Amino acid sequence: TTYLAKQSDYFDYLKQSRFAFLPQIHDASPRVSTQALAHDVPILMNYHILGGWKYVNEKTGEFFHDMSDFRQSLSKILKNSEIPGAYEPRKWVMENYDNQNSGKRLLDFVLKHFSDRVKL
Repeated sequence: TTYLAKQSDYFDYLKQSRFAFLPQIHDASPRVSTQALAHDVPILMNYHILGGWKYVNEKTGEFFHDMSDFRQSLSKILKNSEIPGAYEPRKWVMENYDNQNSGKRLLDFVLKHFSDRVKL
């Protein structure tokens, strides 16, 4: 996506996609995965990625481990992307990572680990 001059151009392409492909392993927090999910696009992600794996489940997409199962995972996401409701990535993101849920998680984390130093 580095050839796109504007992020909005990327989002326009993304919204037309059946899925987002994330083959890399050296990415601790792939922003494109959450961007895809927020745009209701399922993801096909490398299982060995350093981060971002927490976003993949039966409602958001598929994993592949290596070339031995890539074709199977690709076929599955292509097939399921044609079935309405098979993937519901945006719904899942909104139920798990919207402002209210993210804020509560942050507050719980701060209270658990820093309650002796932070008074809220």
